[in-house]
Amino acid sequence: MKNTKRTYILILIVFINLFISCDCLQNGSGIIVDEETKKPLKNVEIKEIGKDFIQNTDENGYFEIRHISGGLFSCPDMTIIVSKKEYKTDTIMIKNGEDKLIKLYKEK
Repeated sequence: MKNTKRTYILILIVFINLFISCDCLQNGSGIIVDEETKKPLKNVEIKEIGKDFIQNTDENGYFEIRHISGGLFSCPDMTIIVSKKEYKTDTIMIKNGEDKLIKLYKEK
């Protein structure tokens, strides 16, 4: 009887640890354009806060972020910093699964 109880407790502990460490697939994408001309901006640097990875928009101003992140019941929002020479750097929040249009303003 004692071994059965211990087995159930061990199974419960393993199940709780698996449940708590659930990960989610975070994804977000978008297009970055010049605010005035509405033309896509290529080579805009995108850095997610809290991550070491930096990427750039393609020739159509498009970017996509996909990675695994911890989240017990839902994936957390992502905060990115977008920057390009001659434009104002901006900090943007992207909800998981969101496709975003981002307008960058030229520095004056």
